Amino acid sequence: MRLSGLTTERLLLRPLTVAEAESIRRGELPAELRFAEGYPLQDTKDGLGLFLRHGDERWGFSLIVRRADALVVGEIGFVGRPERGNVMIGYAIVPSARRQGYATEAIIALTEWALAQAEVEEVRAQTLPENQPSIRALLNADFAEDAISNEKVRRFSRRAD
Repeated sequence: MRLSGLTTERLLLRPLTVAEAESIRRGELPAELRFAEGYPLQDTKDGLGLFLRHGDERWGFSLIVRRADALVVGEIGFVGRPERGNVMIGYAIVPSARRQGYATEAIIALTEWALAQAEVEEVRAQTLPENQPSIRALLNADFAEDAISNEKVRRFSRRAD
């Protein structure tokens, strides 16, 4: 099953095609979409690069679209295809839309979709130790911190029930 647009109470996760990801990486934003100030984010090119490296749209990246005003406020997606039952996610929200629960809402939606796939038993994420908003978003999305976290990176995971 390919990831089609996931809808939450306040968000639409709109999957990107490989061609769209290539365009955004070049700095060409899709004309049919409206983007919040600050998009693309500093890490957008890196995240899209990971998606483009594996090129599997089923395990790709989605734009986070705020339903109230149809603005793209961020992105979320998979770093790669599942391996040995695990898949890694990454995400980012533009500064003007942070601290409103959008990251948590998007993380929950994408994680629940991933855990519903037969090949996924665990969804993983990591963040810098000083990124408290990201840590809160993961904890609020029922991720648990892994014992292998360290001073350079904090690792989190959520397993299928």
